[in-house]
Amino acid sequence: MTEERLPQNMDRRSAGAISPYGLWGHLERMHREMNRLFEETITPFREGSMFTSYRHSVKEEGANIIISMEMPGIEAQDVEIDAAENYVTIKTEHREEHTKDVENRKFTERSFGRFQSTIPLPKKVRPEAAEASYENGMLKISLPKKEEKRENTFRINVKRSPH
Repeated sequence: MTEERLPQNMDRRSAGAISPYGLWGHLERMHREMNRLFEETITPFREGSMFTSYRHSVKEEGANIIISMEMPGIEAQDVEIDAAENYVTIKTEHREEHTKDVENRKFTERSFGRFQSTIPLPKKVRPEAAEASYENGMLKISLPKKEEKRENTFRINVKRSPH
């Protein structure tokens, strides 16, 4: 790049910043920074923290639909369940606080997370008769299936014309 082609009051060093090579350097640094921020953001999801979804299963057992969900580290009183005829919503909040003393300084680490999952049911249930239990990190919800009413059907005879 020659001096004549540069805008007024611009030296060769600042001209390199707007050249394609200088621009690529800026873009490359921005790309590295975005990758770093992205990695910091998704790390809790990968490490199995509160923000990951819990594994669950839905199955029919006789007259009931059973939902089982692994929820380790959660207290039963922190679980909220809402049920309707065709779905169940499970919510929980988890708060943890760890304090440690290091060289006459107190460090407190707090974590907080919310979880909510709406699970569709394969058949209609009677939510008012549902029961739930929580033991050793396993939530179990039993929902009685709604009885399917069969409509009364009648046979209709077809009259034939007299030919």
